[in-house]
Amino acid sequence: MNVQLVNSLVEVVLNLSPEEQKLFQEKLSNKHLTLLTSKPQTSSERLLLWQEWIDTAPKSYANLDDEALRRENIYDDEVGYNL
Repeated sequence: MNVQLVNSLVEVVLNLSPEEQKLFQEKLSNKHLTLLTSKPQTSSERLLLWQEWIDTAPKSYANLDDEALRRENIYDDEVGYNL
């Protein structure tokens, strides 16, 4: 990763007028949307999209308790099995 380049870009963006910053954000959002909606061609592009999705996915720690994971609690009791 080129940290120096990223820092330079941040500095440039911060020196833009409010109107220019708004336009920059719009263009950046449009580019991101284009990347998300276009079909990736290479494995590198697919990996990048996957990593971006992982970074933006909700971080939820809602876990099921042990009782909910028991096999007999997963299936509906009213379903009969004909052997």
